[in-house]
Amino acid sequence: MNKQDIWQWLGPLARGWGAEDALRAQSAVLLWPATGFTSLARPLYVDRGVLHLAVASHVVAAELNLLKGKLLARLEEVAPQCGVVDLRFQVRSGEAPFHPILVPPPTAADLREARRELPPRLPRELRSVLAEVVAWAKARDRAILAAGGWRCQGCGLVLVEETGSCPVCGIERSAARR
Repeated sequence: MNKQDIWQWLGPLARGWGAEDALRAQSAVLLWPATGFTSLARPLYVDRGVLHLAVASHVVAAELNLLKGKLLARLEEVAPQCGVVDLRFQVRSGEAPFHPILVPPPTAADLREARRELPPRLPRELRSVLAEVVAWAKARDRAILAAGGWRCQGCGLVLVEETGSCPVCGIERSAARR
Protein backbone atom coordinates (compact mmCIF):
# COMPACT_ATOMS: atom_id res chain seq x y z
CA MET A 1 0.00 0.00 0.00
CA ASN A 2 1.23 3.45 -0.86
CA LYS A 3 1.99 5.50 2.27
CA GLN A 4 1.52 8.78 0.43
CA ASP A 5 0.14 11.72 2.44
CA ILE A 6 -3.68 11.54 2.34
CA TRP A 7 -4.03 15.24 1.51
CA GLN A 8 -2.05 14.81 -1.71
CA TRP A 9 -5.00 12.96 -3.22
CA LEU A 10 -7.91 13.96 -0.96
CA GLY A 11 -7.52 17.72 -1.58
CA PRO A 12 -7.75 17.51 -5.41
CA LEU A 13 -10.60 14.99 -5.09
CA ALA A 14 -12.59 17.36 -2.83
CA ARG A 15 -11.95 20.26 -5.21
CA GLY A 16 -13.06 18.07 -8.14
CA TRP A 17 -16.34 17.30 -6.38
CA GLY A 18 -16.86 20.97 -5.53
CA ALA A 19 -16.78 20.31 -1.78
CA GLU A 20 -15.02 23.59 -0.99
CA ASP A 21 -17.64 25.61 -2.88
CA ALA A 22 -20.48 23.68 -1.22
CA LEU A 23 -19.01 24.31 2.22
CA ARG A 24 -18.49 28.00 1.43
CA ALA A 25 -22.13 28.24 0.31
CA GLN A 26 -23.32 26.70 3.60
CA SER A 27 -21.10 29.01 5.68
CA ALA A 28 -24.10 31.33 6.10
CA VAL A 29 -25.80 28.55 8.08
CA LEU A 30 -22.77 28.09 10.29
CA LEU A 31 -22.24 31.82 10.85
CA TRP A 32 -25.90 32.85 11.29
CA PRO A 33 -25.59 33.04 15.13
CA ALA A 34 -23.09 35.89 14.71
CA THR A 35 -25.82 38.03 13.10
CA GLY A 36 -27.68 38.25 16.41
CA PHE A 37 -31.01 37.01 15.02
CA THR A 38 -30.97 33.42 16.33
CA SER A 39 -33.85 34.14 18.70
CA LEU A 40 -36.08 34.97 15.71
CA ALA A 41 -34.91 32.60 12.98
CA ARG A 42 -32.98 29.34 12.79
CA PRO A 43 -30.89 28.68 9.66
CA LEU A 44 -31.74 25.54 7.72
CA TYR A 45 -29.71 25.46 4.49
CA VAL A 46 -28.55 27.50 1.50
CA ASP A 47 -29.82 26.60 -1.96
CA ARG A 48 -28.74 28.58 -5.07
CA GLY A 49 -27.85 31.65 -3.03
CA VAL A 50 -31.05 31.59 -0.95
CA LEU A 51 -30.74 31.10 2.80
CA HIS A 52 -33.76 29.22 4.15
CA LEU A 53 -34.69 30.14 7.72
CA ALA A 54 -37.17 28.53 10.12
CA VAL A 55 -39.35 30.96 12.04
CA ALA A 56 -42.00 30.41 14.72
CA SER A 57 -44.92 32.26 13.10
CA HIS A 58 -46.18 34.11 10.06
CA VAL A 59 -45.89 37.37 12.00
CA VAL A 60 -42.16 36.82 12.55
CA ALA A 61 -41.76 35.85 8.88
CA ALA A 62 -43.52 39.04 7.76
CA GLU A 63 -41.46 41.26 10.07
CA LEU A 64 -38.18 39.68 8.98
CA ASN A 65 -39.25 39.94 5.35
CA LEU A 66 -39.59 43.70 5.86
CA LEU A 67 -36.06 43.74 7.31
CA LYS A 68 -34.62 41.49 4.61
CA GLY A 69 -32.23 44.16 3.29
CA LYS A 70 -30.78 44.78 6.74
CA LEU A 71 -30.53 41.04 7.43
CA LEU A 72 -28.67 40.46 4.17
CA ALA A 73 -26.33 43.37 4.92
CA ARG A 74 -25.60 41.98 8.39
CA LEU A 75 -25.01 38.52 6.94
CA GLU A 76 -22.61 40.02 4.39
CA GLU A 77 -20.65 41.59 7.27
CA VAL A 78 -20.46 38.29 9.13
CA ALA A 79 -19.93 35.94 6.16
CA PRO A 80 -18.66 38.03 3.24
CA GLN A 81 -18.03 35.12 0.87
CA CYS A 82 -21.18 33.10 1.52
CA GLY A 83 -22.92 34.31 -1.64
CA VAL A 84 -26.40 34.62 -0.10
CA VAL A 85 -28.55 36.98 -2.16
CA ASP A 86 -32.01 36.26 -0.75
CA LEU A 87 -33.80 34.90 2.32
CA ARG A 88 -36.79 32.55 2.49
CA PHE A 89 -38.74 32.04 5.68
CA GLN A 90 -40.40 28.75 6.55
CA VAL A 91 -42.96 28.82 9.33
CA ARG A 92 -42.45 25.91 11.66
CA SER A 93 -44.90 26.67 14.42
CA GLY A 94 -44.65 23.20 15.95
CA GLU A 95 -41.04 23.79 16.90
CA ALA A 96 -40.15 25.40 20.17
CA PRO A 97 -37.68 28.29 20.06
CA PHE A 98 -34.06 27.32 20.26
CA HIS A 99 -32.55 27.75 23.71
CA PRO A 100 -28.85 26.86 23.87
CA ILE A 101 -27.79 24.79 26.87
CA LEU A 102 -24.27 25.26 28.16
CA VAL A 103 -22.56 21.90 28.67
CA PRO A 104 -19.62 22.04 31.08
CA PRO A 105 -16.71 19.76 30.14
CA PRO A 106 -16.52 16.43 31.95
CA THR A 107 -14.24 16.22 34.97
CA ALA A 108 -11.35 13.79 35.42
CA ALA A 109 -13.62 11.74 37.71
CA ASP A 110 -16.22 11.56 34.91
CA LEU A 111 -13.55 10.25 32.51
CA ARG A 112 -12.39 7.63 35.01
CA GLU A 113 -15.96 6.45 35.57
CA ALA A 114 -16.56 6.26 31.81
CA ARG A 115 -13.38 4.16 31.37
CA ARG A 116 -14.59 1.74 34.06
CA GLU A 117 -17.89 1.25 32.22
CA LEU A 118 -16.21 0.23 28.96
CA PRO A 119 -15.26 -3.37 28.11
CA PRO A 120 -11.71 -4.08 29.33
CA ARG A 121 -10.46 -5.72 26.12
CA LEU A 122 -10.70 -2.63 23.92
CA PRO A 123 -7.43 -1.25 22.50
CA ARG A 124 -6.06 1.53 24.70
CA GLU A 125 -6.44 4.32 22.13
CA LEU A 126 -10.01 3.33 21.28
CA ARG A 127 -10.85 2.98 24.97
CA SER A 128 -9.54 6.50 25.63
CA VAL A 129 -11.58 8.05 22.81
CA LEU A 130 -14.74 6.17 23.74
CA ALA A 131 -14.35 7.14 27.40
CA GLU A 132 -14.21 10.80 26.39
CA VAL A 133 -17.31 10.41 24.20
CA VAL A 134 -19.22 8.70 27.04
CA ALA A 135 -18.13 11.36 29.55
CA TRP A 136 -19.24 14.19 27.25
CA ALA A 137 -22.58 12.46 26.60
CA LYS A 138 -23.20 12.15 30.34
CA ALA A 139 -22.21 15.79 30.86
CA ARG A 140 -24.67 16.77 28.12
CA ASP A 141 -27.42 14.71 29.75
CA ARG A 142 -26.76 16.34 33.15
CA ALA A 143 -26.89 19.81 31.59
CA ILE A 144 -30.17 19.07 29.79
CA LEU A 145 -31.75 17.67 32.95
CA ALA A 146 -30.54 20.68 34.97
CA ALA A 147 -32.14 22.99 32.38
CA GLY A 148 -35.56 21.35 32.85
CA GLY A 149 -35.21 18.43 30.46
CA TRP A 150 -36.55 14.95 31.12
CA ARG A 151 -35.50 11.32 30.76
CA CYS A 152 -37.76 8.98 28.79
CA GLN A 153 -38.90 6.11 31.02
CA GLY A 154 -39.08 3.77 28.05
CA CYS A 155 -35.64 4.08 26.47
CA GLY A 156 -33.68 6.37 28.83
CA LEU A 157 -33.05 9.08 26.23
CA VAL A 158 -32.61 12.55 27.75
CA LEU A 159 -34.73 15.19 26.00
CA VAL A 160 -34.96 18.96 26.24
CA GLU A 161 -37.90 20.52 28.05
CA GLU A 162 -39.65 21.65 24.84
CA THR A 163 -39.86 18.10 23.46
CA GLY A 164 -43.31 16.70 24.15
CA SER A 165 -42.66 13.07 23.28
CA CYS A 166 -39.72 10.75 22.83
CA PRO A 167 -38.79 10.38 19.13
CA VAL A 168 -37.45 6.85 19.77
CA CYS A 169 -40.28 5.12 21.61
CA GLY A 170 -43.13 7.67 21.43
CA ILE A 171 -43.74 8.02 25.17
CA GLU A 172 -45.14 11.46 25.97
CA ARG A 173 -43.55 13.61 28.63
CA SER A 174 -46.72 13.66 30.73
CA ALA A 175 -46.76 9.84 30.76
CA ALA A 176 -43.10 9.79 31.75
CA ARG A 177 -43.83 11.90 34.85
CA ARG A 178 -46.32 9.40 36.32
